[in-house]
Amino acid sequence: MDQLNVQGSIQPELTDTDKLLAMFAHLSIFFGSLWIPLIFWAIYREKSKFVSFHSLQALFFHIAYIVVMIVLVIFVAIVGMIAGLFKEKGGAPVTPDALQIIVIIALGVVVLGFIFGSIAYAVYLALNAYKGGVKKYPVIGNIIYTRIYG
Repeated sequence: MDQLNVQGSIQPELTDTDKLLAMFAHLSIFFGSLWIPLIFWAIYREKSKFVSFHSLQALFFHIAYIVVMIVLVIFVAIVGMIAGLFKEKGGAPVTPDALQIIVIIALGVVVLGFIFGSIAYAVYLALNAYKGGVKKYPVIGNIIYTRIYG
């Protein structure tokens, strides 16, 4: 039996293997990050559009996640240096004032919020994929969908 995808066109019925692989592609943010969706895509790009779609989405999401994390870490380091937390006066470490502590804590909350938000979104899309859904990531989702499904 065929089922309708997001755009209303007919796609072949999905197997449990297709759903599991699509789910694991998204959950690979926990382990193996870039390699697992890349391997799934390479193996299944001709066999299953569903697995190929979710693998490419997960791959690009993981790449974006890594890039944003690098930028955030660099930003936090720069702000920390500007705040004077890494400077010394006369050989003794400078004690940070209240504003510096608040800024560093706020930046830490932003970084942790980004990490947990990204993981939560990946888990949400993994569950959606396991149910057979074709939920798209913002921006890249439409491009990948058009490339895979035509």
